[in-house]
Amino acid sequence: MDCHSEAFLPADIMERGTLSGNERVWPLSDIPFIIKAARRAGVANIGGQLQFRFPDAICELYYIETNPFRFMPSGLSWQDQVEHSAPISPEQFQSLPEDFDFLAEGQAGFGPQLDAEREAGRDSRDAMCFEAF
Repeated sequence: MDCHSEAFLPADIMERGTLSGNERVWPLSDIPFIIKAARRAGVANIGGQLQFRFPDAICELYYIETNPFRFMPSGLSWQDQVEHSAPISPEQFQSLPEDFDFLAEGQAGFGPQLDAEREAGRDSRDAMCFEAF
């Protein structure tokens, strides 16, 4: 969620994420909770993207994303947008691992960064996170 939505989300949800600049990301396992919390708070989830967050680099895989607004009819009220996006966001998120091998995609796009992590004895899967908008 961007910095403007933070005022609407519960503190415990925000604390589960990590902030870098204006971008807050969460571990992949937290995304279903984040989407539900947004709905309860009246905030529409308009999508998100997969990232690898390393101490010295942020590697974004823009094409591994959710975007429920792609299926949003025009002219809906804000509350209708919230309700419309709420079931689509988790469905899209849950289908991503069926369409992509996250680690293989990260290696293809950011091999040197993932290689450096492996050489340092760290597992790149621990750096996978999701930015929710």
